[in-house]
Amino acid sequence: MRLAIAVGLGAAAVAVVTAALFFYLAITVVPGNPAPVAEEGGLEGYDQTVVYIGDVGLLTDIADDDDKKSLGLGVRDSMGEGEAMLFPFKVEGRYSFWMHGMKFPIDIIWLDSDKTVVHIEHSLEPCTSFDCPTYAPNEDAVYVLETVAGFSEKRGVVEGTRAEFQLG
Repeated sequence: MRLAIAVGLGAAAVAVVTAALFFYLAITVVPGNPAPVAEEGGLEGYDQTVVYIGDVGLLTDIADDDDKKSLGLGVRDSMGEGEAMLFPFKVEGRYSFWMHGMKFPIDIIWLDSDKTVVHIEHSLEPCTSFDCPTYAPNEDAVYVLETVAGFSEKRGVVEGTRAEFQLG
């Protein structure tokens, strides 16, 4: 009798642990409920937000003034997969970017006022001369998101993908 009770309790414990693990994975992995990849970090002196795009959330520094926009990611020596920089603009336009002063390759993602991807430049290499190419979308954008190189392809981010984030 004691053996039957012990076996029954053991099976119940396994069932509870399995259900808890399944519930945890459903909350954190299922699209629509992405968790940030980076839980800490960010640049000192920058506001941060979490940008949800593709199947992940990115801890994102906000380049919200002319000085921060001019410096861009050139102030960083590296960046993790769960980090990004967001450039919000006051009006929609075809904002161009270049890789001068960068120390690592990145993806650049342009988003319209609905936070929908309108253009992506993939795996752009740093430029060490002053004769660097510029990159711009063919459609108006109001936000530009910079991520590590390969992020868009790895996370399935394409034109038409929606992002979610809050500013202010």
